Amino acid sequence: MGNSRILLRLFGALSILLFAGLHSELRADQGSLDKGKMIFETKCSPCHTIGGGKRVGPDLKGVTEQRSRDWLVQFISNPEKMFQAGDPIAKDLLSKFRGIKMPDLGLSPQEVSDVLSYVGPQQPASGASTAREEVAAAAGNLQGGKGLFIGAIPFRNGGPPCISCHDVSGIPFPGGGTLGPDLTVAYSKFGAATMNSVLASLPFPTMTPIFGNHPLTQQEQADLEAFFEKPSTQPLTNSTPIIMLSEIGGFFVLMVLVWRIWPRRLHTVRRSLIEQAMGRGGRS
Repeated sequence: MGNSRILLRLFGALSILLFAGLHSELRADQGSLDKGKMIFETKCSPCHTIGGGKRVGPDLKGVTEQRSRDWLVQFISNPEKMFQAGDPIAKDLLSKFRGIKMPDLGLSPQEVSDVLSYVGPQQPASGASTAREEVAAAAGNLQGGKGLFIGAIPFRNGGPPCISCHDVSGIPFPGGGTLGPDLTVAYSKFGAATMNSVLASLPFPTMTPIFGNHPLTQQEQADLEAFFEKPSTQPLTNSTPIIMLSEIGGFFVLMVLVWRIWPRRLHTVRRSLIEQAMGRGGRS
């Protein structure tokens, strides 16, 4: 009888310990999923969906079954290193998605693990609410987008105007910068879905440091998209001949000024020399 009571007590204590351990693990798993969801919605959803189709990057539904966890951890942690190393999967993704590289998101190892926990097969394929859907609700204004592009309208959060680095058909001479690509056919090349995502996240290595703390508002994204959509239907304009003609014209104007001014300067110098010579002759 005494032994039975002892066994029952031991069984009860063991059950409590197992339940507590299981509860702790479930809470840890749920915490990891919650953190992964937050990271995905803020940093990943502008370019990816989970079951919602391709966007700037691939649909991530089932990605943990298609790729090894080690590869996913390495790629998410430092995608540029994988590209430079010539990783075949990274090269294939670069080819499929028009040369757009995944930026370095600056995630810690734990954050990468949390994202993979959220994206994994246990996660329903509903995905998160996306910036694309939010931006679609805003009606774009072509003139507003043009003003933002050329800098006539400043960005609300303080980002520099697009014309600093990009050119596009339909803006005044001498056009925009050449640090970034010409965006005249960007809309027709990438489509509305990709443009929505790109404007929401600006996921490019040269733009992330500039706009990371200066994101575009939903209205600014919609206005720029409306502006980019219009030039896509217009032929590309080559400003090189105009620039060359301007340089040639400036050269001739400069030559005319030199031709008009230089003889007068020589005449003035000669007269001064003659006067000095005559003055010395008179004193001698």
